[in-house]
Amino acid sequence: MNCALSITKPMLCVGGMGVDIVEQCNSMPAGKSDHLSVEAHWLRGGHASNVSYVLRLLGAQVEFLGVLSRSSLLREILAEMEHINIDLSHCPRTDKSPAFTTVVIDRQTGCRSILQCSRKFPYIGIEEFKKLDLDRYGWVHFEARNKLDIIPMMRAIHNYNSGRTERIKISLKVDGCYNENKDLFDMCHYLIFSRQLALDLGWRTVKETCLGLDKTLPLPHSIQVRRPNILCSWGPYGAGCLDTNGQYYDLPLPAGRKPIDTYGVGECFTAGVIYALYLRKMPLPAAVAYGNRVAVFKTTRMGYNHIAKFQIYPVTIDNDDKKSERYSEDESEQYICRKYRNRQFETSDGILSTKLMNRFEVIEPEENVSNANSELEIQPEDLTASMMGQQTTRRLSKRRTSHGRRKSVALRVSLTKRSVSQSK
Repeated sequence: MNCALSITKPMLCVGGMGVDIVEQCNSMPAGKSDHLSVEAHWLRGGHASNVSYVLRLLGAQVEFLGVLSRSSLLREILAEMEHINIDLSHCPRTDKSPAFTTVVIDRQTGCRSILQCSRKFPYIGIEEFKKLDLDRYGWVHFEARNKLDIIPMMRAIHNYNSGRTERIKISLKVDGCYNENKDLFDMCHYLIFSRQLALDLGWRTVKETCLGLDKTLPLPHSIQVRRPNILCSWGPYGAGCLDTNGQYYDLPLPAGRKPIDTYGVGECFTAGVIYALYLRKMPLPAAVAYGNRVAVFKTTRMGYNHIAKFQIYPVTIDNDDKKSERYSEDESEQYICRKYRNRQFETSDGILSTKLMNRFEVIEPEENVSNANSELEIQPEDLTASMMGQQTTRRLSKRRTSHGRRKSVALRVSLTKRSVSQSK
């Protein structure tokens, strides 16, 4: 079994894609007043499409599944996704115009107002999902939009996982419609909750949000049934997570520079967590910390493309190779490969390469070695008389030669000693 990143099963992101128009102002416009925006641009919208884009920039194999518009507005966006090898082959097409979202950002405070288009755009259904070969995927990420469409898809994945050891993981991002999507919470393995939605529900901290969501699940921890890991990003205060055993972890944000672009940080956090859990095999707290680092790195520049330069997060793996003895041949290979894949990399200072490029100097010529060996064979009585003195001196002098020659000379001397003892 080869666990290289290049041949790991790809991930599938299911959701929608639209167009976001982002305008930045020095201050938020007041009512009935004209205001000039400092900067405006349009970019790819939709949670699942942005998550798939960031995952691909991090190095994962990703497929996006969603209804795509044939409108000319999406040509550049789709060409950009295809350029970095995001699979769009299973996406159905429609002649309807894509959904629009207008975002107004206040540069001074960082606050933003979002205006979403009320026109409904088709969402992917179970009929398109059934056409997929689930054996190709290792992770499926959903955005909670229409539970009537998502529940049959999740059930199809659970039916596929039944009786299998290599199962597909399911993650779900919830941004709105809390009451409508509650039935999806216990059907996923990882539940990623929105901070704004938590505030709307009356939860004031990330810990209160995670514990509150855990109480909404239908069955308690005492009953051993499937429960999701709960994650929630809390903006500048970091993130928190609650594992399936009820253990809570609080992960603050790493120190960083003043943010330049905060739009899309939530998608970067989600993509970072999924990447760390699935491809890097990190435990839940380390994966959430990784998601925080990806989100902070995203804010250093505009857009998403600079995330491709994000450094690999070092992971400490136990270096005890004896652990692999307990596994089968395939499991042992996977354990060892994962250990060295996640090892910490240290930059070279050039000293080692300089030493390797130096020529090995031979102090003693080859003729002396052959002559000394011939003398040992012709005069065994002299070797016996001076074995404790001359042999030690000869071996010390041979250490100045190359490693391979030193080993061969020591072998010749030992063979000569054996022939002398046999003759006696």
